[in-house]
Amino acid sequence: MMRLRSIAAAAGSIAITGAFAFAPVSGQSSSTAATTPSPQPAASPSAEPKTLPAEAFTLGDLTAADVIPTATAPAGTWSPPAGYAGSLRPENWVQIAGTESCLNVRIAPGLTWHYPENDEAIPTLNCLPDGFVGQLSFGPNTPKDAQGMPVQVDGYWWWYLLGQGWVAEDWLTLLQEDGSPFAPRPELADAGLIAFMRADGVWLMNADGTSPRLIYPVDMNAATVGSVRWSPDGERLAVGVNTWAGAQSRVVTRIIDINGAVIAEYPGLSEATWSPDGGRLAALRASEIGELGGYQTTPVVFDIATERETAVGATDSYFRAPEWNPNGSSVALLCRSWSWQETLPDGTTLDRAFDCGGDGLRTVSLADGSVRVIAPIDTSSGAYYDSPSWSPGGSTISMFMSGGECQGYALIDVASGALTTCLEVPQDSFGGRCGGGGETGASDWTPDGRTLAYHWQSGAGQNGVALVDVATGERRMILTTGSSSISFSSDGAHLSYESAGYVWTADSDASDVSRVTDGWLPAWQPLP
Repeated sequence: MMRLRSIAAAAGSIAITGAFAFAPVSGQSSSTAATTPSPQPAASPSAEPKTLPAEAFTLGDLTAADVIPTATAPAGTWSPPAGYAGSLRPENWVQIAGTESCLNVRIAPGLTWHYPENDEAIPTLNCLPDGFVGQLSFGPNTPKDAQGMPVQVDGYWWWYLLGQGWVAEDWLTLLQEDGSPFAPRPELADAGLIAFMRADGVWLMNADGTSPRLIYPVDMNAATVGSVRWSPDGERLAVGVNTWAGAQSRVVTRIIDINGAVIAEYPGLSEATWSPDGGRLAALRASEIGELGGYQTTPVVFDIATERETAVGATDSYFRAPEWNPNGSSVALLCRSWSWQETLPDGTTLDRAFDCGGDGLRTVSLADGSVRVIAPIDTSSGAYYDSPSWSPGGSTISMFMSGGECQGYALIDVASGALTTCLEVPQDSFGGRCGGGGETGASDWTPDGRTLAYHWQSGAGQNGVALVDVATGERRMILTTGSSSISFSSDGAHLSYESAGYVWTADSDASDVSRVTDGWLPAWQPLP
């Protein structure tokens, strides 16, 4: 991995330790460890100077597809737009230089959106420091021949930087035309396999990116894969497959070995996660695809040896399977009461409601079925909880929270139910789930329980994978946007994640970030 020089921005030091940067946020107490960075330095481009507010950004009416392209077209199909006299080309690797601080990355090309009444600054996603390396891609809604790239707006030529956003060419220098600037990492070859998805099925590769191989073909014209998860012994994968034929749809979890052989098939189970001993699955019970995505599913625990299934919650609106206690004795899940109106065949309506019998974060004992609500939620107040994640030691559950005691990621003491730490994110970035999936508000722990990783899309300068020391509140960022599916190596030293249609790896201090291959849903194999 190439080493790039460190710079000092006006707001503090940003250390460049690899092709991508991390930004530590320190000096905060663990009980109120806010993730808001120091005031953003004056960023390029600017107008005498063109400084823009570091306002929080939410997608609003836009979708990820509107602002985050995930693929590039062959460079041979591209020809420069009229008036462009620069030397850069799509798929070039570029380096940011000469900003004196950092380069604003925006959700659209240009400095402002021009309206009849007034102009509004285009929100920024991140501010990338000098030395940052990225690849030029194509913009959203651009024809396949990419005749429209780059785009000239507000006096600058704008390119889309893959997995980042729109940047002005004035602060880009050519690093190399094609290939990859990332040096091989042979030390990862023995760190376990990474399973991931491509358009033709489930793949495996060594963690250094070598020896990729298709192990389980999937016809994406007739199926989708929603989850790929390793068994604790690293010998099997639980693959959630949703299939359809005409008006019929089917939900199934298949257990495959590392050669792709199907060992078992469990119809109706979705989002399956393994128990710590590998003998059970926590999952959502659904009869068809239409019941998934927060509609009518039942959280269950399925015993693989006996094929006995136990419901651990009522049929309701769930997005994630129950979370395992690390000792396997219980599971945690969220339950919310809600009401809806059903239209009958004669056109009349009927009011219906579901009552949890105690809204909030609950644990369910698998020995006797007893339920304990450890973090109640008052849904009438507008409070919103999501995506619990049990710490490896079992004493803490992290949970995304909005509108309650914490505006961000709350660490809940399991024994007392007390909120011990709040890792804040900007309130303006909140918007509820609204069509999200199991990754909405997700967080993941390193195996030693010292670091919590999350990837919420927040305000400017806070997009990407956040790696937070839960004891000190120090946060290091892998700057990107649209990241998901974080998975740590067994020793906790490395992680993989998905961004912009690619699988990436990094070290757990946010250094040595490398783009490994195209694909999604990466999962790092646990080693004995």
